[in-house]
Amino acid sequence: MHKFFYILLFICTLSNQIFTDQVYGLKGSYDIQVNLEGSDKASINKGMKQALKSLIVKVSGSSVTLDNLEANNLFKDPQKYISEYRLENSKEGVLKGSFSFSGSLIRKALMENALPLWIGQSSTILVYLPCLEEIDSSLSIDIISGSSCLNSKKQIKDISSNRLSSVVFPSMDLIDLNLLEVLQPLSSSVFMTRITKRYDLTNWLICFNRDDFGILVEKPFCTSSFNKKADSIENILNKLIDFINFESQLLINNKVEVIIPVTIKNVVDQEDLEEVLENINKNILVKNLDLRTIENDDIKLLVKILGSKLAFKKIMIASEKFDHLLDDKDKITLNFIYKRRI
Repeated sequence: MHKFFYILLFICTLSNQIFTDQVYGLKGSYDIQVNLEGSDKASINKGMKQALKSLIVKVSGSSVTLDNLEANNLFKDPQKYISEYRLENSKEGVLKGSFSFSGSLIRKALMENALPLWIGQSSTILVYLPCLEEIDSSLSIDIISGSSCLNSKKQIKDISSNRLSSVVFPSMDLIDLNLLEVLQPLSSSVFMTRITKRYDLTNWLICFNRDDFGILVEKPFCTSSFNKKADSIENILNKLIDFINFESQLLINNKVEVIIPVTIKNVVDQEDLEEVLENINKNILVKNLDLRTIENDDIKLLVKILGSKLAFKKIMIASEKFDHLLDDKDKITLNFIYKRRI
């Protein structure tokens, strides 16, 4: 079973990498689906606003983005960010609206409203629910406890999916169970820290549906690798993902303009040149660029950008078309190598 779990964990991690081949914050368009109350104009407009709010949380990487009062202007006319939409009925008979948002317009809106842009990768979190062991091992299953446990598991999966994060659960094989028994007198955070390292992960979440006296609680509570103070599933998990995403967020000052020299290596033909220039022009920070010279497989540019040189470098690398090259002799020019198509 232990070997089988590692295979599942590998597949989950692999699918996570495939999912994030293109950084979510830099996508050309976004498709968001929400439930609608009806097919009338008011219901559709309400659905557009709901879809836009969900997208802003995803693209900014933060669950508290919508708390920023400056973001209110975003939702006055959500239709201006939408290229197309369609209505459809699900198998359950629920009316759904599918809205396609323009990536460039969404990023521009974030910048204009002083909101962050998330350019990170999807995270993987190890989740342990002790109540799952009760379901697997108990001969006389507590129906209420079991239902509470499965609802918690579903809620965790739903929240993590909406936040573009993935969760995995420990196999709880003999090694895990022995570790749990050895560390039982200590806090649950000590056990989670140890077991997370075993699965080569960093972040964890543990949730309980019983209090210290074994009494079933009305609302399950959790702690995490970020917050050891118990709180609801929604609060703890969102705060954990916010913390993970923080280092990959950019807050861009669109009132600052700078011109920087840029060298791109490994541009071997006209097709490469056109793709490189097109990719850089699509960078949200670029106002214009000037191709100065072409020398062998290198091109030299002057690029006028909004915000900072560091922000431009991070977005270039996040696009996955370029790797940054450090040149100790040149402290001014940004050097990148173009990842040619195979």
